[in-house]
Amino acid sequence: MSDFDQLVKEQMQLMDQLLDVQGELDLCLETEKQLLQDEKKEEWHRLCDQIKQKREELQKVQTLFKKQTEEVINSYKQMEKSSSVM
Repeated sequence: MSDFDQLVKEQMQLMDQLLDVQGELDLCLETEKQLLQDEKKEEWHRLCDQIKQKREELQKVQTLFKKQTEEVINSYKQMEKSSSVM
């Protein structure tokens, strides 16, 4: 498997992770809204901690995704450069 193919594979896996974390965050935010309506403060505080954690995790995954995207682009350019020399 070429470097480019491996990077694309990793990029797709990271995209899945990004979507999973975003989905979890969305569920947490919806639950937060419901808890605030029901005035369940203790559960709300626990959920706020979980939301903070998910946002931090999402930020890390987004940063990694951006870095990997740059690597994929660079690998593709390198692959194109190598094939045009032949």
